[in-house]
Amino acid sequence: MIPFLKHGKKGLVLCLAFAISLGTAVMQPEQASARVDKTFSEPIEVGSPIESIAIYDAAFGKEDGRDVMYTTASGKPAIFQVIDLASKEVLRKFPLTGSESSWTHMTMPDGTVYIGGNGTLYSYSPVTKQVTTLGGIGESVVYGLSHDEQGRVYFGSYPNAKVGRYDPATRQMKDYGNVAPGDNYSRGTAYLNGYVYAGIGIKGSLSKINVETGAVERIALPTYGGAVQLSDVYQLNAAGKYIVAGLGGGNKALLFYDTETGKWADQYFLDNKGIQLSYGKPGSNKVYFVQNNRLMEVDLGTLTAVDTGVTFGTYLRHTAWVDVPNDPDLPGSSLATVMFGGTVAYMNLETKVTKTVTLPVSGNPIPIQALEKGPDGKLYMSGYPGGKGAAYSPETGAMQSFALSQVEGMGSLGNKLYMGAYTGAVIYELDVTQPIVDNKNPKVFYDIPHEDRPFMITSGEGKLFIGTIPDYGVLGGALTVYDPSSGTEPVVYPNVIDKQSIVGLAVHNGMLYGSTTVAGGLGIDPSEPAAKMFVWDIATNTKVREIVPTIPGVTVQPKMISGLSFGPDGLLWGTADGTIFAMNPQTLEVVKSKNIYPTVTDFGRWRPVYIRWGSDGLMYTTLAGKLTVIDPSDLDSVALATTSLMTLGNDGNIYYAADTKLMKVEVAKGSGELPIDIQVPIRNGSFDMGKEDGTIPGWSSMFAVTPNVSYGISSERYASAPSSLKITDAATTETVAVWSDPIPVVPGTEYTANAQLYLQSGRTLASFNFYDANGKQLDSASLQITTGAGKWQPLTMTKTAPAGAAYAKVVLFCSNLWTTTAFYDDVSVSYIAKFSPSGLLAEIEAAEQIGGLSHSVAMQLTNAVKQGIHHKEGGRQEQAVKHLGDALKHLERAKSSDASEAARSLISQILAAFIEEWS
Repeated sequence: MIPFLKHGKKGLVLCLAFAISLGTAVMQPEQASARVDKTFSEPIEVGSPIESIAIYDAAFGKEDGRDVMYTTASGKPAIFQVIDLASKEVLRKFPLTGSESSWTHMTMPDGTVYIGGNGTLYSYSPVTKQVTTLGGIGESVVYGLSHDEQGRVYFGSYPNAKVGRYDPATRQMKDYGNVAPGDNYSRGTAYLNGYVYAGIGIKGSLSKINVETGAVERIALPTYGGAVQLSDVYQLNAAGKYIVAGLGGGNKALLFYDTETGKWADQYFLDNKGIQLSYGKPGSNKVYFVQNNRLMEVDLGTLTAVDTGVTFGTYLRHTAWVDVPNDPDLPGSSLATVMFGGTVAYMNLETKVTKTVTLPVSGNPIPIQALEKGPDGKLYMSGYPGGKGAAYSPETGAMQSFALSQVEGMGSLGNKLYMGAYTGAVIYELDVTQPIVDNKNPKVFYDIPHEDRPFMITSGEGKLFIGTIPDYGVLGGALTVYDPSSGTEPVVYPNVIDKQSIVGLAVHNGMLYGSTTVAGGLGIDPSEPAAKMFVWDIATNTKVREIVPTIPGVTVQPKMISGLSFGPDGLLWGTADGTIFAMNPQTLEVVKSKNIYPTVTDFGRWRPVYIRWGSDGLMYTTLAGKLTVIDPSDLDSVALATTSLMTLGNDGNIYYAADTKLMKVEVAKGSGELPIDIQVPIRNGSFDMGKEDGTIPGWSSMFAVTPNVSYGISSERYASAPSSLKITDAATTETVAVWSDPIPVVPGTEYTANAQLYLQSGRTLASFNFYDANGKQLDSASLQITTGAGKWQPLTMTKTAPAGAAYAKVVLFCSNLWTTTAFYDDVSVSYIAKFSPSGLLAEIEAAEQIGGLSHSVAMQLTNAVKQGIHHKEGGRQEQAVKHLGDALKHLERAKSSDASEAARSLISQILAAFIEEWS
């Protein structure tokens, strides 16, 4: 047990017990929420480390006679921008409130631009130069814009694979609903001859929708005898009589659906690298796509493709034919497209030149996606969406930005930091002893086949271990093991836990301990009811054990178990929902646990909880998405912030992500104050005293006793010998209620009332009521107990005394409409207050001043405590504890005339707590 002090609060705790005894007004005791002797600063903003230009799409048009590009940079919010291609000026910028990115833009024949955001459709007018928010159909993302002859705009969506339509003439939005039951994505739409087609994922197909009736026809994708590997439809365009579908996975086929015959064409192409199909110049029957980094030209009459001789190495987005003046490399019209980083690429079919031009696209701070301390002590971060990463030195304050994909998890082995990126589970390797150079350090190290999101990376026994989430629509993630000494590439062990993904890994004594989430890749529902844990023999690379753990306090099997980490105590620690637990690694038996956030259930999908250990022996974790500090000895805790990403710096401070910002909480030595659970004296709380007339000292009845209702001391049952309180109510029209004598309280102090209950039959209630000086009830905490009959069960009621409260009462009863036979025992009330050794001396002095201690006893206690403090400060623990023990003996031996019950109770509790802490 270690005392805790949050945000450096200090204050004298006056003895509440004396107020209980003497009825005097006292100051409010300071509350302690955990026993961690540290001070934690308020969160300090380090900065927004990742400012990125992340662009998914663009559209082109003419505005005031200028060739312009319309694009949106991702951020919070996303920024829509109008850029003059000739002058390279940003003409206008507009925040897209409510959206963080845009996957689709479209320029209409009249010049109006439509932008698809996070569930919202926007429009931009080149005439008014304004953006208008048009609304949506209740989805999270707008995808794949297209339009019909009337200028009506169609779009797809996520997560319910809907199709929507906006009519600018009526300003009405139409929701066609889910057009592919069981699927999540309608990534693209293409309109042709009265029908809008939607490209579906995760399980690839097309949906053909009659735009007037809403009737839906499903169109299966062809496999061409297995030559085409089916996947989601990632792009969709109308070209001539064809609907052209590009698949996002497998061998990335480009397929042509003939709308006249209702059949798929015989011709197809593989290795398509595009988000959009490119169209030839006006009047042309040509379309273009990228295959093996070459721009290919397809004749729509024959569906034959020829290599244009133009090289283009990335994904093809929306394009336009643009004249670039005064550039001999780009004569006539060139095919222009935007790239992810905001650069425009011009491809000239005459000269075969591809030229990129950097435009002043405004970037945005983007959310931090991963955060980890590297072997060099720097903090490494990735962003969402990918494109940029950052390295921050807590020692110097220097921040460095570098090119990096969307990394989900990081882990170190030696001087190398390994970073797992989405999509495709690409692993990057960064040598921290060498300078960071884009595309060289970090470099691509390995691409884990059939996996998608590497959230968990750790090392041990000289090896690297990676746990992953599988591809879209797949259940069962892999374990990847890399042994640098072998000289071979990593070995992948798929589906280690059937139909579950790996989100927790920890190494100990030749074994790798793992934990899972029931979730698979995006677009498929879990099939398993509960997350599991497993043990992997590192020497033989075999799974030797697999269990669904039994975690005390967890009533519903968790869907994710993560945060695996071995503590200084040698126990295997982990998390599930709001619970922290520790296991014996040999038996996998849970030896301690606590549900710190009991209202949290069904927490997590892919991103694991993180546990880090400080040099102070404390645990720092993101349990249930909250930055939490836990004392592993007694599981007391404190929450500092809300976050899913956290690490500890070599400077001992906590660093965490708050959306786009890196935050710091400075950790310093605490005050030495000890939070103590002070038991408030309650007369006859164990019901061991009763009078011959049936009355109970310290307790009384709220209502008259009748033949149907009764109460009294009973030896029939008890939680602690020799007796308990028995209440009986045999009539639904009467009430039995027994309440305690008044318990003085201090407003603003949190009190906890505890009791033991044996419910023999019926229903019973308990309440903890607060009253003002005139007896008016101000507030209460209550329990209704209908279950657990036939055994003793604990009851707990916690409540903060409201303003104006003078005293509290514990009430044990059964109300009208119910009957009961119940036994109550061991009623107690407590509060937590913080005391330092010097504060203990102040309490002794205060007790003497108000008559709670005689002068002689106060001097004995003061001298003994001072000797204890002296030896403690000199590092002589044993002598310090002895002197505190002497003080406790003096108090125990004191006559009742020299020490009041209240003073004796309070000071003895404080002494006992410090004796335990110093022992």
